[in-house]
Amino acid sequence: MYLKMRGKNKRGRNSKRGQITVFIILAILIVGVLFLLFYNRTEMGSIFTTSQSPVDTIQKCIQNSAEEGIIKISNQGGSLEPKNYILYQDNKVDYICYTEQYYKPCIMQKPLLKQDMEKELKDYLEPRIKDCINSLKVSLENQGYGVDYKNPETSVKLIPSSILIDTNIDLKITKESTSTYKNIKTDISSKLYDFAMTTSSIANWEARYGDSETMMYMFYYPGLKVEKKIRSDGTRIYILTDRNSGDKFMFAIRSVALPSGITGN
Repeated sequence: MYLKMRGKNKRGRNSKRGQITVFIILAILIVGVLFLLFYNRTEMGSIFTTSQSPVDTIQKCIQNSAEEGIIKISNQGGSLEPKNYILYQDNKVDYICYTEQYYKPCIMQKPLLKQDMEKELKDYLEPRIKDCINSLKVSLENQGYGVDYKNPETSVKLIPSSILIDTNIDLKITKESTSTYKNIKTDISSKLYDFAMTTSSIANWEARYGDSETMMYMFYYPGLKVEKKIRSDGTRIYILTDRNSGDKFMFAIRSVALPSGITGN
């Protein structure tokens, strides 16, 4: 009886030792995983302890600047600096299709309106993004960081209900380690693409037939409001409004204009 009890106690001690060994191995594995995670995070350049990273700062700048540019070109027929325009509600509204003659259909001024607006936004954004990065550079250098970057190169793409902005800056920020940011991508909700497509369609109708039917567009696109304001010189100012967001786009057309005092059927 004594020998059997002794054998049983020995097996119990061996079992406990095995459990302790398993716990030790698990603890070592957990510490190892945590170390790797922390090490990788440090190597990736997470050297900032502030609530807003450089990417967040630049992205906010891009978004604010883009929204300013969108409002400006939306009020001015897709142009930052219109050359052939009519004043309406203190806005220089650019002509998308125009003729200075009476009775004549208009000639398209912007046959590639979408591409024109992409370039306008690009030209508007690049110097402002550079100013933003310069301000960030000064701020970080005052905190002891080394900052290096190249002049921002920005591409702008209008797509349905959105604007995609891709900025190449090759930004490097160094202190105890180095953080590198090659590209910053920004996606802004906007109806600018949809407005460009509708505007081009209306302008094509005006160039071909001398007018367009606003009700047709609102029938096919219930979320779109299309207004047409006729001026004394025969210019028609179109105002497109997205009923959900309230976003607007204005442009001017002068086509088959009639002399003062003469009205159409």
